[in-house]
Amino acid sequence: MKKKAPGKTLLQVVGILLVVFGVLSFLLSLVNIATLGMMDGELGDIMEQSLAATGITMEAYKISIYLTTAASVLNLIIGIIGIANCNKIKRANICFICGIILLIWQLGNDAYTAVTTGFSGAMIISVIIGLILPVLYFWGAVKNRQALQDGVEL
Repeated sequence: MKKKAPGKTLLQVVGILLVVFGVLSFLLSLVNIATLGMMDGELGDIMEQSLAATGITMEAYKISIYLTTAASVLNLIIGIIGIANCNKIKRANICFICGIILLIWQLGNDAYTAVTTGFSGAMIISVIIGLILPVLYFWGAVKNRQALQDGVEL
């Protein structure tokens, strides 16, 4: 029976989830970007009024769309890297770096959200939930990296 890398399951499962969520998020981002393209005239005025009623500026809305698009592409790429390299001990460092990128991106996103919308109890819950997949991906990468450092051969 072929041995598997210690972090294979985590990297594979989280990688699949990142790809699925990345694709769905990217499709929604395309809809939002298309909506931005229709902001001339009456629709734009209605959209700005709706956003203003919730305390969001049009500029903040555009930034959030672009950040969401970037995050979806990042999740898609890192998910594919995790799936492709989940059982390759020699490629553990690339997954480790991707895990760090995911964590930094998520924390940066949470910091931006806290600055733009304020800090609340719901924000704390959002931070915790948002960190689940990046932490699990990173943990799987750390397990594989430790096996690499220990000289494990598959």
